[in-house]
Amino acid sequence: MRIVEINDIASVASEIGAGLRARGDSVTLIQPRLVGARLHPWLKPTVSPARALEWVQLIRAIRRGDYDLAHIHYAYLGMLGVLGRFPFILHCHGTDLREATAVTRPLIARALTHADHVFYSTPDLAPYVLPVRPDGEFLPNPIDTEVFRPLSPARDHRDVYICCALTEVKGAGRLLTACRILAQERPEIRITAVAQGPYAAAFGELPNVTLLHRQLRSRLPEIISRHGVVVGWVRFGIAGMAELEALACGRPVVSWFNQFDAYPELPPFVRAVDGRDIAAAVAQLVDDAGARERLGRAGREWVQRCHPLGQAAGRVHEVSAAIVGRVRAAA
Repeated sequence: MRIVEINDIASVASEIGAGLRARGDSVTLIQPRLVGARLHPWLKPTVSPARALEWVQLIRAIRRGDYDLAHIHYAYLGMLGVLGRFPFILHCHGTDLREATAVTRPLIARALTHADHVFYSTPDLAPYVLPVRPDGEFLPNPIDTEVFRPLSPARDHRDVYICCALTEVKGAGRLLTACRILAQERPEIRITAVAQGPYAAAFGELPNVTLLHRQLRSRLPEIISRHGVVVGWVRFGIAGMAELEALACGRPVVSWFNQFDAYPELPPFVRAVDGRDIAAAVAQLVDDAGARERLGRAGREWVQRCHPLGQAAGRVHEVSAAIVGRVRAAA
């Protein structure tokens, strides 16, 4: 099959594309410019003409490519398939649904309705998808555990790495409270965070926090492996790619996970939700090298079972083949 992957969110499209190629499919990745994507939602309508022109160009490129199917990542971008009238899978990732606006909600509803199949990447998105598409499917994100692997034992490191963006949606206010508590009660614990998000300046003011510029993805395994404890997303009760990749690197991850029915077995996150709980969990792990090693090993093994690299690509291939078969039979 000839498949086009559109919009590489958190490298999911890249990973799935690699898996599809391994199955013999021809895969092209198109990364839209997404004009105005970083603007405040209320300002985005001001770039509508430029965005409309980009969509026209994308639809033309997809049609010229003579692909059997498009795999579109981000809910409202499914309108490319609706307007272009080509077969498409819609893949929802989170913010596209949780932070939908009066402008994007009608687009999302049409995209969900017209998609040939719908995947969603985190289990908390089910209430957004299933009322419109009861056949929508939770597809765990693929994690390359050959790339994201322990480069050194967790027991050898005591520093802490905050792996998520410093934004409200990630619970950065709670993480900031935890860092302030640790600065007062355990000032020797060193914390690294990525300077990404509106809370970055406040984190940078703390004496126990070192900020990094946003890093290349290829450097993440080395950065994670320099730390003994990882702290991630503490809102919505889910884990993103950053938290899963940290588990794959054999690090214990402090996060707030409460999607208890999403997997056949619970992930071994260290669950904490508010600043005091997060600080206590971090301090306990910093003080217990054996726990860091034990939880890190359990987390990596869980990722290997529940988020294997080939599983998502295999499911996309299977669904794509069924869609293409139907389209060809109807032609």
